Order: sequence, then structure tokens, then C-alpha cells
Amino acid sequence: MLCKSWSLTTLAALTLSAAPLLAHAADWPGDRPVRVVVPASAGGSADTLVRPLAQAMSEVSGGNFIVENRGGAAGMIGADNVAKSDPDGYSMLVGAVHHAILPLVYKTPYDTATDLRPIALFSTVPNVVLVHKDAPYQTLEELIAYAKANPGELNYGTGGKGTLHHLTTEAFKKATGTQMEAVHYKGSGPAINDLLGQQIQLMFETMPSALGQIRGGTLRALAVTSPERSFALPDVPTLAESGVPDLAVTTWYGFFAPGKLPDDIAQKMRQITLDALKTEKIQALWKDYGATADGEGSDDFPAFVTSELERWQAIAQEAGLSPES
Repeated sequence: MLCKSWSLTTLAALTLSAAPLLAHAADWPGDRPVRVVVPASAGGSADTLVRPLAQAMSEVSGGNFIVENRGGAAGMIGADNVAKSDPDGYSMLVGAVHHAILPLVYKTPYDTATDLRPIALFSTVPNVVLVHKDAPYQTLEELIAYAKANPGELNYGTGGKGTLHHLTTEAFKKATGTQMEAVHYKGSGPAINDLLGQQIQLMFETMPSALGQIRGGTLRALAVTSPERSFALPDVPTLAESGVPDLAVTTWYGFFAPGKLPDDIAQKMRQITLDALKTEKIQALWKDYGATADGEGSDDFPAFVTSELERWQAIAQEAGLSPES
């Protein structure tokens, strides 16, 4: 029996108003472009990875996935833009481990747990310890010795305060008993430029955005942060091999959408991502970048994001970082 406040006319109107949404969900993505927001400047690893992936997603779906850079505030500007976008499937965020860390360091303008919906993990990559080709230290052990002999002299770059690279370097400082000063940038691209110009002396960086400079001989990789050596840089030792045990770190990237995105569109978005990752082009590119196309957490990405938040909370506390405005 219908409630008196709900007439058949009202229900009919609601049904008709819902019809376009249902049709839209069935047809997504259709002809309308899907914004793929990279919350960092061009040139970083997220940008490097997602541009060919967006093209592959366009090809496998028949849609049009367009990359848009919105850097700044350690990735919060881009994330906030997507979090507050209409949950219609036409705004996606290239999220990363950084977005699991940000709530530990900042009072974010959005709630990561409710305003952003994890969709799919699309890449896991090692990080590398980078220095200029003309740096006086040839190995990580020599870098540590130099830093100890010259406390506070070395400046390290990050893609923003509270990012993975910031917390990793702070953990590295604690593990090695060294003092270095942080210089925060609006993304990894500008930091790499300053490392090339020797305005900073070192940085922890994700492999895809660093490989070109390493292979070109302009920057030197002293160590990789993964538990094992990378197949892309087999001659570069791990942190553990270089005398820094118990500090194994990898960077992951995944797609997020506005929190209220309908389930059917979320499922399509995930499937298109997985189909694109299986293409020969992406498989070859990921191998060249030293990345894996299917990392830990791909089967249950939301649970994986939660576990990462718990993992990095302890590291943030050890580094003396706490949420601030």
C-alpha cells in the first residue's frame, strides 16, 4: 500500500527521471570524454604511466579517456577536484600510495574513505635513490658516509610534503642516522629538474620517471627500494644490500572515482582498466618502465588501500608528522 505522501503520479515521475541515469550507466562511457585527473605536474611517474594506459583504455572501450594534470598541495588539489565531481563516471583520479598517506599529514578537504571510491590498481613500481651524475658519492654507502660527515648540507627533493618519497626519505634518515633538509615541489617533474641542475643533491623517485635520466647517464641510481633488485636495473643494489635493512618500499598507482559512483559504472571502469593492462602495448611499456601491471591488492583494491593507510600511519608518527591545515 502506498504512503499518502507518495502518489502514483509522483512515483511515475521519479521512474522517468531515473531512466536517463539507467540508460547512461548501460552506455558508459559512450561519446562523452572521461577526465583522467593526474594530481601532479607532467613528467612524473603517474603522468608517464597513465598517458599510454588512457590511450589503451580508449581503444579497448571505444570511449575517449583524456588525461588532465592538476598538480599541487601534494596531490590534494586533483583529488579534491575528482572527489567533488558528479559521480557519473566522467571523472577519474590517478591515485597512488600518496593518497593513503595524505590524511596522516594534512586535514584534507575531502574524506578519503567516503569521497573517493577505489576502482582498480594498475601498476606497482620500485623507487630509486637518485643523485646527479657528477655527485661525489658513487654508492649508497658513500652517500650515507658523506651525509654523516656533513650534517644538514644535503637537500633532498620530494613531489610534495606528506608524499611517499617524503616519508620514505625521513625513514631513511632515521635508519641511517643522517641529517638532510627537505625541499618540496608540486610534483616529481620539477624536483627532477632541480636535481639535474644540482639545486638539490638527492631524491627518492619512482622508477618510470627516473629511467630516462638514468639510462641517459644524467642521473645515477644508487639503490632501489624494492625487496629485490629490479629487472629494469639489474645492476643497481637494493637498500638492504647497501646496508639499510628493513626499509623496503614500492609505489602503487590506481584509479579512484567520486565516492557515490554507481556500482555498475565502477565495475565497467575496472574491467576496462584490466582489459587495457592486458594489451601487448601496455605489457611491453610496463616492462620497459620497470613496473608490474598487476600488483598486490588488485583483487580487492579497497581493502588494499585501507591496509596501506594502516602501514604508513606508524611511519608518519615516527617522522613526527601529524594532520595540519
